[in-house]
Amino acid sequence: MADSLTPSSVVNRLVAQPGRMLTGVPPFVFVMPEGWILDEAPGALAAIRLPEQVDGFWINALLSHDKVARSIDFESAAKVTWAKLQRSATELVERGERLIRFGNLVVYVRGCEFASPDGSRTLAQMQALWFTPVTEGGKVVDLFQLVLTAPATAMPRFSGPILEMISTFRFV
Repeated sequence: MADSLTPSSVVNRLVAQPGRMLTGVPPFVFVMPEGWILDEAPGALAAIRLPEQVDGFWINALLSHDKVARSIDFESAAKVTWAKLQRSATELVERGERLIRFGNLVVYVRGCEFASPDGSRTLAQMQALWFTPVTEGGKVVDLFQLVLTAPATAMPRFSGPILEMISTFRFV
């Protein structure tokens, strides 16, 4: 048993994160909208939110990351995220979708509205999806998603600053 832990045998089996096969989340930078704060949220890389509630609601944008099959494209990613939302939201209405280019970053953006969990108001979401640039072969690609949630009546005030924030997103 002791022979299996010799320095040379350990080096050949050593796994580090980040590493060649466990790459982790690609490093990135972005500029937050003025007056917003950075926070944590379960299942998210980051929560970007206003420091105080608006109309009794915490307006927030959750940034998440997934490794997905290289064969996944915007259309298939959009279908999967829409299907997940359909399972959790009631009175769901799509409010448009489009691809936006910010320099080299291509972003799929979709708007939608749905009833709040207690049914007291209509909420809106702006969902943005983008991939890391791919420079070599491999089985997976990194998919980033940012979801801004606000009362539907307040969404027009906050979607612009969040789109501007996304426009500053750069991989480093």
